[in-house]
Amino acid sequence: MMSVYVKNDRSVRRSVVVGVMSGVLPLVAGLVSPVVARAAVQSVDTGKNSQAKINGDATTESAKPLRTHLPSMQDKHPAVYVKQFESSQTPKALGSHPVEKAEIPLERIQLDQPNNEGTASGEQASAVDHTPVPIKRPPLSALISVQQNLNPFTLDANLVEKINLTDALDQAMSNNLEIEANFATLKAQQYAVLSQASRFLPDINSGYQLFGITGRLPGALVGGNTGAFKLPHTVQVLNTGFRQSVYQGGSVVFGTLREKHRYRADKAALKSSINDVLLDTSKRYYDLLYNEALLEIRTRAVEISEEQVRLNQAQERAGTATGLDVLQSQAQLASDQQNLVDQQSTRRQSALKLASLINSSLAQDLVSAETELKRRRLIPRRTPIESLLRVALDNRPELRQYEELRLAARRAIVVAQAPLHPQVNVNGNIYGIGANGSGLDALYNIALQINWQLGKLGLQDAANIAQAKWQAREAAVRAKTEFKNVFEQVRTTFDQSLAADKRIDHASAQIAAAEEELRIATKRMQAGIGLNIDVLNAQRDRTQAYINKARAMVDFNVAQAQLVRDIGVISVGALSKGVTP
Repeated sequence: MMSVYVKNDRSVRRSVVVGVMSGVLPLVAGLVSPVVARAAVQSVDTGKNSQAKINGDATTESAKPLRTHLPSMQDKHPAVYVKQFESSQTPKALGSHPVEKAEIPLERIQLDQPNNEGTASGEQASAVDHTPVPIKRPPLSALISVQQNLNPFTLDANLVEKINLTDALDQAMSNNLEIEANFATLKAQQYAVLSQASRFLPDINSGYQLFGITGRLPGALVGGNTGAFKLPHTVQVLNTGFRQSVYQGGSVVFGTLREKHRYRADKAALKSSINDVLLDTSKRYYDLLYNEALLEIRTRAVEISEEQVRLNQAQERAGTATGLDVLQSQAQLASDQQNLVDQQSTRRQSALKLASLINSSLAQDLVSAETELKRRRLIPRRTPIESLLRVALDNRPELRQYEELRLAARRAIVVAQAPLHPQVNVNGNIYGIGANGSGLDALYNIALQINWQLGKLGLQDAANIAQAKWQAREAAVRAKTEFKNVFEQVRTTFDQSLAADKRIDHASAQIAAAEEELRIATKRMQAGIGLNIDVLNAQRDRTQAYINKARAMVDFNVAQAQLVRDIGVISVGALSKGVTP
């Protein structure tokens, strides 16, 4: 350590000390106070901001492009985990059998079959299936009352509002609690970056001390030969100074970089959270649509069963039917009524789940404004899977989130190594010293400090370094895993969308056959050549056919929304109008 002490003339010392103290202290207070006050005001204002404003700020922040460079094999020096992932995804034989190319059947040419399916753009002007499942709110008389003072449709709710998909998505973007929580995490990390970066700045110190002393000191302590001198009764010390860290082993620089990478990871996590909220809102809205369609189907099934009971009772009185036929139709009616009661409750539960997700009043029943459950294609049917994977690599925020966490873990290794490096600081102080109430004498000090400390023989720091390296390895593995997960999600949802699309066509054919089966079975029974059980079976087949088509419609719509999310381009507009990758 090097120190320099300077003394001036007594007439100058007093004015210098007082001037410096009166100038430096207000300056420090003027610099620090606004920052502290502004932070305090912001923390108070955060509590006053409306949730819609906070979520709006979160949406605006997430709309900004992510600056993370996603490593690839085209880089000059590709990341190791990217090379490993590329190697794992390269087709190769896993055993003794060779890898063979899958056979692709020839496409059939269909001239007379109308194309009744739409796409997001380019294939047909319409984006919906032309044979939708009708959704009609049944009259209260058609429902079964579960309690005398409750509406059998809304049950516990006393208010009703019709909404469409866009309404639900907008409400979720404005009020969803998960978005607000993730935005709070992002803002907290933003101040963590600022806190870490502030270590570049010097420390300012100032103070005043007043000592009361009684006694004598040997003159030899201060250069005298013999005797002793009496100490002053009081000593006052007024000081101000600074301490600037020059070198801390890289902990300041790389600590700031680490927090900056974590901030970018949280920003990507916020975007991912918004994408998930949009997807979940779509799923719950389509679930509400499905249960409303199912309620209509169950209501019609009860009406048909009631009509069948009346018909069998009339035929029994006329002698053309037996008591067994009446009992069979009554058992079928009871079963359909039980299903209807369950469906009334299930529909209300789906409305509650949607209201909870978009953070609206649970006392307000949500009803779909749509009158039909339609097939909505958001991505053109013939889009190849390779194009979808490329879009996913360019847009999935999770890939950039884990890449930033990997980089943050690498920066943490340097931070863990910092204690093994020397610490270099520069200190400067001005002291004003006076005794027995007299004037102050100035004393100036500037020092260069170099400290090199090996705590716990360096074993603790070595262990921390090894731990940081393994944590960096873990982060790289998780980044590689996320690449694999994205590829798996896109391919899985792509296949599910194709399967659900085809199920809709088969369900439509099943409905046509079930309607004809019921018509023929009814006529045969009326003519006296058919059995009552045939009519009941036909009724069950018809109900199940409509249920299957409604389920296939919802599965397809959800798969399309999932696919839009899996390739990273989900938005309110994309879920409403579709996208073209």
